[in-house]
Amino acid sequence: MAEDPVSQDQHRADMAELRLELANTLASLDKRTELIAQDLIAVRREMTERFAQVERQMAEGRETMLLRFEQMDQRMDQRFEQVDQRFEQVGQQFARHEARLLNLANWMRTTFVTLALVAVGVAAQLFYTLLRFGLKPPTP
Repeated sequence: MAEDPVSQDQHRADMAELRLELANTLASLDKRTELIAQDLIAVRREMTERFAQVERQMAEGRETMLLRFEQMDQRMDQRFEQVDQRFEQVGQQFARHEARLLNLANWMRTTFVTLALVAVGVAAQLFYTLLRFGLKPPTP
């Protein structure tokens, strides 16, 4: 197949048409690229906002948890103080009971000594009375 000779004017017209097509295609690509860039910027902005929102929520959650831990810590401190107070009360009650027991032991000791002295005194008086009436203890 032989090619038909093309005139220089036809060649220039074809080249101008191709250049125009190429320019239109490049312009279209530039527009698409610009739209894609704008979409990417919008997505990036949206992602940044979402990350910021998630970070705020996490910070709020962290603060809430810290507040709850502080409240629990305060409650535990109060409970420990109550337990300490109760132990102190029980300790005071034991101290009072111990003092009563010591007083009772001292009273019993005093009573025993007194009874022993009375018994010795009664025995001595009985022995003296028996000797006075002339009764002698039995001899073996």
